[in-house]
Amino acid sequence: MTDDDEPAGLKTTATSIAVLKLLEEHDGARVSELAERMDKPKSTIHGHLATLKREQFVVQEGDFYSLGPELLRLGNKVRTRDTGYVLARTFTERLFEEAGLRSVFAVEMGGRAVFLYTVSGEKMGWAHEQLGNRLYLHNTAVGKAILAELPERRVEQIVERWGLPGETENSITDREALTAELSRIRERGYAVNRAENFDELYGIGVAATRKPGDVVGGFSVTGPAHAVTDPDQEAELARTVRDAVTEFELELSLA
Repeated sequence: MTDDDEPAGLKTTATSIAVLKLLEEHDGARVSELAERMDKPKSTIHGHLATLKREQFVVQEGDFYSLGPELLRLGNKVRTRDTGYVLARTFTERLFEEAGLRSVFAVEMGGRAVFLYTVSGEKMGWAHEQLGNRLYLHNTAVGKAILAELPERRVEQIVERWGLPGETENSITDREALTAELSRIRERGYAVNRAENFDELYGIGVAATRKPGDVVGGFSVTGPAHAVTDPDQEAELARTVRDAVTEFELELSLA
């Protein structure tokens, strides 16, 4: 089915979603700017914005439109729909205090790593670790840790959908290499990201489960590559993350 063959309702929904994504990408825009980027008439874009504004998915200031509060409410529903997600906030904050590195909690949604909590203290927050951001699983510490705990069929589905894009020269782009990496992660109990999605970035991730195959999400700490300089330091940092996850899983089982 081509775009032209799609029912009108589907095309309308797709256009509204595209409008929201562009407003997010450009931190707001005017009707004329959206129309130009989407190659659609201003009247069409204005109609979508009027509907989105009525439902508070966007807000208008003069002729400028931005994302609205209804999206925030819906996003918070995602973070609070699962007991584990709610509990993860406390442990993400605790992990930052103990490790002294940026700490995140992410979950697998639609085959990507979605960030639900990030803590960086007084450090400048990194754009790729902002709330709601979606990254590939195969080249992030938290993502690989989650993949290592998922059923093999689910891993296959994710790879089939998203492939194994190479974002740096260190990215895993081969299926056999990924299988070997996931096996190593299971053996040592944690995943490492050595500049696999961003140059000079280092991270350690550990998945949190309710039971084998039932992955709640994953915790990770990240910093510049020079932050961890020797195997002993890596082992100690990994122990800190694993201990936090162990306690998280225990509290979750008692909740």
